[in-house]
Amino acid sequence: MSKCNIVFIMADQLGAAFLGCYGSKVPATPNLDALAENGCRFDRFYAHCPVCAPNRATIFTGRSIEVHGMTTNNLHLNKDLPTFMHVLQEEGYYTGGFGKFHFSPMQQPLPKDFSYVGYDESVPTEDPRLGPWLEWVKREHPDKYERALSVAWPMNYVGQYGEKGQDMRLLLEKARQEYLNPNQDVSPWHHMYSSPMPKEIHQTTWITDLGVDFIKRNSDRPFVCHLSYVDPHDPYDPPAPYDEMFDPEGMDLPIPMAVTRYKTDILNNTLDFAGFSSIAKDDKSLQKLRSFYYGKIRFIDDQIGRIIETLEEQGVLEETIFVFTTDHGDMMGDHGFMTKGVKHYDSAVRCPLIISGKGIPQGKEIGHLCSSLDLFPTITDLASCPDIPPVEGQSLVPLLSEKDLSAHDILVQSPYNSEGHVDTLFTPEGWRLSVYDDAKMQLFNLLEDPKEQHDLSDDESYNSVVRDLLIRLVLVKSQAGKTQHYGVLPRENGKAMQVLHDIAGPMTPTWTKK
Repeated sequence: MSKCNIVFIMADQLGAAFLGCYGSKVPATPNLDALAENGCRFDRFYAHCPVCAPNRATIFTGRSIEVHGMTTNNLHLNKDLPTFMHVLQEEGYYTGGFGKFHFSPMQQPLPKDFSYVGYDESVPTEDPRLGPWLEWVKREHPDKYERALSVAWPMNYVGQYGEKGQDMRLLLEKARQEYLNPNQDVSPWHHMYSSPMPKEIHQTTWITDLGVDFIKRNSDRPFVCHLSYVDPHDPYDPPAPYDEMFDPEGMDLPIPMAVTRYKTDILNNTLDFAGFSSIAKDDKSLQKLRSFYYGKIRFIDDQIGRIIETLEEQGVLEETIFVFTTDHGDMMGDHGFMTKGVKHYDSAVRCPLIISGKGIPQGKEIGHLCSSLDLFPTITDLASCPDIPPVEGQSLVPLLSEKDLSAHDILVQSPYNSEGHVDTLFTPEGWRLSVYDDAKMQLFNLLEDPKEQHDLSDDESYNSVVRDLLIRLVLVKSQAGKTQHYGVLPRENGKAMQVLHDIAGPMTPTWTKK
């Protein structure tokens, strides 16, 4: 049987609740909604760690942050860890990746490519926009180079450009004054504004262009095309016409804070992200913010439409499986917060997961509780890979064909950084228990209280529930330690061997990287 192609698309900082197929009333995702209608939508899919680099490492390795070591942003993914791309390569797929990888520190120059992660072709770009995209603009659209500089992040230019680093910083500051600052000056919050970049050479379009070219060149063989968009990550800066596509007055207001002050300073200390408090109680500004956010989402959705059109033109659409997800969500003002991290509320931690295409049932909504740990075994299962390295998650493919999977609790962890750490347990029966570094807790019944307005952790009538969930939290955290590490598996003739017995006994060859 011929292999199906796989198009794996990721957006950055986009929660499930902002897609039409997940209940949003804003018409920002017609292409994604169509993929969901013609495929399967997972309603309870959570980010294992709702921050970019840690969760991306989990998605690609199938392992918890304690195992892969990407416990926060700006670290290097260990080159000895196998990824699902390695497995697909071993099975004969030609692999390409374009856009945001986040497997290396943003303060250092981007790697030339990510072949060590399992890509035959790859062109990276990151949040700071330095590197291949900026160089492409300078080469192909020199008249727009200063505009492109104006949207680049002021990172460590000495680390990025060596002796020319200071010159680059001066160029960027000049470009920002000319092109970016005027747009910020007319906005109620400097973190939301219209992008000075034309959509035709925007980073989002460029990522899609690379994917379109890859598909056209490789449509005669089984391929995996990974497109990873940097948007709708903050700053909230859609280009024209997406900056005015949605009427701010038509935007819902954020979910309100249920308290005047949170029990733990781990949450209180994150309320003023980038000066958000200046507009946190201004309804018109909040609606404008959301209109910008939805504009960025629609921009990505239109680009996904281009990918679908290319597959159809190449005659391979019917032989392709789409997998769409995100690394985490964005609070977008809900409960007083922005972005992600220690805020384990729905908007930040529940992500879209849509699987559509060849052999996938149509119009199926799946309520099974799952997490980004499950993507590795799911994607390799979709590709009919017989052997994979040890992973902590389970394939979700049986759910596509009406088969049952045992219900189980999942763990959501914040990164280990200066914000403080949070462990959250989500259960099949709808509980959310969050435990913070200072031993403070939150307890929500998500089935009865989906907007998370009623913290039950201090209600004595729920003491037995809290005790039970704390035990379950300990058990689910132990899962990483119960799963073998790939690096310690014995080898025979270059093959990794999985030990099947506690004592000396038969070992089965499983899988090895090239």
